[in-house]
Amino acid sequence: MRFKIEPRPVPSRLMKYCSPLLAALLMLISGLIIFTMLGKDPIEAFHAFFVEPINDLYGIGELFIKAAPLMLIGTGLAVGFRASIWNIGAEGQL
Repeated sequence: MRFKIEPRPVPSRLMKYCSPLLAALLMLISGLIIFTMLGKDPIEAFHAFFVEPINDLYGIGELFIKAAPLMLIGTGLAVGFRASIWNIGAEGQL
């Protein structure tokens, strides 16, 4: 019996919503394992990654400063993809 891989015309509603949640859950679990293996407190590490950057206005401003170029890159890529132009080096051209 030969298996044939065919793309789905439309992903199921379950996969549409569960796949990002599954990816985030796997990221948290792998981070927990890595920090535990390094002998660090995973809760403290997650606090440093996810809570500390938004504790004050300075941190929020820094997030926007770092996110603005990425948003510009995404906008430029969206225009290029819409015009059927493929550009793989967008971030390097920043």
